[in-house]
Amino acid sequence: MDDLELNGQQLHSNNPTVQLNFGAFAKGYAIDLSFDYLESIGINNAVINAGGDLSVRGRHGDRPWKIGIRHPREDHVIAWLEARDGESIFTSGDYERYFDYQGKRYHHILDPRTGYPAEGSSSVTVIHHNAGIADAAATALFVAGPKQWQEIAESMGIEYVMLVNTSGSIYMTAKMAKRIHFNEDQSGHIIISDSL
Repeated sequence: MDDLELNGQQLHSNNPTVQLNFGAFAKGYAIDLSFDYLESIGINNAVINAGGDLSVRGRHGDRPWKIGIRHPREDHVIAWLEARDGESIFTSGDYERYFDYQGKRYHHILDPRTGYPAEGSSSVTVIHHNAGIADAAATALFVAGPKQWQEIAESMGIEYVMLVNTSGSIYMTAKMAKRIHFNEDQSGHIIISDSL
């Protein structure tokens, strides 16, 4: 960051190896902008799905939008919820972009403290009314892992969180527990946070 210079709205660096990646929230921000456009042309009932991360407006006919949450280690849905008008549901996980090397999974979500893939989480699902915040929060909570997710969620004002750790245990906020519906085959250990 020391190699960056901000002049008004222009960001510059003399270091040719400096790169910025806004992947932790760019998809969410783009979804919010897309809904602004849809609303401007009179479309009030829609879902925008960007690679599994999505936002909804309005309803799906006479019923709410039902959204599945993928199991991070198996090829099925672990749970589902009914998305409400204006909500965004974002998941960060280690199961889409990764490789295994010598028995260890190397995924794309890096812990800035170590420079290596974050450890402890398999997936984190967040619900928020702002897609950009939901996107950033899912990534931040994934990095925070099972030991620090509550502290980070509270500091970000995130009330709906479900984290699956690498052992298959599920941690969630009390508000998320009221919204989530697990499939019958869910056998993992579930821990509900009292603090959020």
